[in-house]
Amino acid sequence: MNNLVAILLAAGDSGRLWPIDEKLFINFQGSSLIEHSLNQLIRIGIKNFYLVGNSKNAVLCRKLQDIYPRVNIKVAVQKNNLGMAGAVISVKKEIMNHQILVVGPSDVYEDYLLTEFAGLYRQKPDGIMVGKKLDYYAPLGYLQTDNDIVKGIIENPPRDKIKTNLAAIVFDYFRNSKILVEAIEKSTSKKDDLYEVAKDRLIREGLVVKLLSYNGYWGYLKYPWHVLDISSYFLSRIKSKINKVRIDKTVKIEGQVCLEDDVTILENVKIVGPVYIGRGTLIGQNCLIRESMVGRNCIIGFASEIARSYLSSNSWFHRNYIGDSVILENCVFGSGAVTANYRLDSLNINSAIVGKKIDSGRTKLGAIVGRNCRIGVNTSIMPGIKIGSNSFIGSGIVVDRDLPDNKYLEYKDGHLNIVDNRIKINHHHLEDNRLKLKF
Repeated sequence: MNNLVAILLAAGDSGRLWPIDEKLFINFQGSSLIEHSLNQLIRIGIKNFYLVGNSKNAVLCRKLQDIYPRVNIKVAVQKNNLGMAGAVISVKKEIMNHQILVVGPSDVYEDYLLTEFAGLYRQKPDGIMVGKKLDYYAPLGYLQTDNDIVKGIIENPPRDKIKTNLAAIVFDYFRNSKILVEAIEKSTSKKDDLYEVAKDRLIREGLVVKLLSYNGYWGYLKYPWHVLDISSYFLSRIKSKINKVRIDKTVKIEGQVCLEDDVTILENVKIVGPVYIGRGTLIGQNCLIRESMVGRNCIIGFASEIARSYLSSNSWFHRNYIGDSVILENCVFGSGAVTANYRLDSLNINSAIVGKKIDSGRTKLGAIVGRNCRIGVNTSIMPGIKIGSNSFIGSGIVVDRDLPDNKYLEYKDGHLNIVDNRIKINHHHLEDNRLKLKF
């Protein structure tokens, strides 16, 4: 695969994922999504990569060059607003005369997809596209096929007009990069589907594209609660591993549990796997951790319960219930704050996405909390509510609607008020306090 260049699409950051940003750098079991993707591609022998990022994440992308010194990683910044098509155009000179593999690194799939791709690649087809049959409707791209040949692409068809259930995974191989670039430059679209339009054009003009039919797990990040789906997938694959840790003799561990170095677990804790706990995290007395992923350097304080949740690094909890929730970095929950995760009528939980109510498909869904948030004591966050990054919520408040980024929700003089949050967080305080803890 010496002449094959993998283009990793790292520039997009959809508003549908708010308050989650930089989705490719969300960590699962200590590695970011884009690292998981790179690892899979490297294992099948790909050595040349272009990471097409944006002005915000270019620095993060370049750090990957140091993490992977044995392969050739180059970073380009996408400056147009043409979506995936624009990413390809951003490196058109660099990829000319190369075979290319266009990859959406926020997609998660099993290793055997890569193995089957490598086998099909050796047959020297002009193109390869990957499809997976779905037993449900989702607003995705779909492939029209005739046996093992792709005959067309339909992007986001209405539910009542869909004629195929073969969803397209962004894992597209072209033996000749020039024809894809030319198809993009000739195509037009009023929607955000120029890449799909160009691929469909190529196929209808005669390019023979082989179908790689995939039947394994496929996770993708379209809405914020999909982080929970991907977390569950990674958890389902872990094997018990207990590194250099401190565990009290009263702790009970059941199932597959991975504890990284310097984890401390105090008296009367119960952990029900699958569970992953990152380096340096402390689990206080009388806690219950179930089917969750916990990042590095967290403090799960006395009598907290964490259930089926994703907690990123450097966050603090104290006497909290966190259920079916996503909590990003550097968050603090005051004593007694809880995330409600179940409707009284037992129906699916809806959540507002870009101003539109969306059915999450989940009967249990807690909160989605952005980075650097502070939640006051005894505050209750209702199911499916999202809290923007750098936002604070005062004490004793019932939060029943989304809170934007950089806001302060307070109860004052008998009224709830939302004001700009002007408090600057000193990130060193949490780390200083963590190191001073005595137990």
